[in-house]
Amino acid sequence: MTLLKSTLLATAAAAMLAGQALAGDPIDYPPLPTEYVETGFDWDGFYAGVGLGGTSIAVDSGTDNLAQLDAIVGVNITHDSFLFGAELFLGASRDIASGTYGGHGGIEARAGYLIDQDILIYAGLGRIHYESGAQYTTVGVGTEFAVSDDISIDLEYKYLGWSDTGYTGHNFSASALWHF
Repeated sequence: MTLLKSTLLATAAAAMLAGQALAGDPIDYPPLPTEYVETGFDWDGFYAGVGLGGTSIAVDSGTDNLAQLDAIVGVNITHDSFLFGAELFLGASRDIASGTYGGHGGIEARAGYLIDQDILIYAGLGRIHYESGAQYTTVGVGTEFAVSDDISIDLEYKYLGWSDTGYTGHNFSASALWHF
């Protein structure tokens, strides 16, 4: 055998032996966690945000349609998959037909269920007072979606009834809320 063939044969044999030795060494993996920690949105605590909405109120002369902008503050408490909360809102409204501006404010209590860690469905009961003097009791339903670690989007429908004016109405709104 030539020197070149002997050297190549010896190198190949050494590589095979070394590879087998390395393959047999145990690999030390870190232990797997023993408990699964569920992560998700933290609904507990205070929140603040801004909402846009529209309200349609049936009046003697037809329908008043209002565009609304709200500043919102609230608090939530969860127990298992149930949520209980309350929120206050102050806002400005504009009558679409006449172009006149006004203010409004209200309060709402909420009770809901977390479908999963990031989706809430709820019902609400509240009271809204308009600058014109009209007051309504509201009954509503909504859903809220977590979109980041501390931001949620709230979509809500409210029926406005049992008012001091005898009129009724409907409100749809969308809000962006920051939870802290």
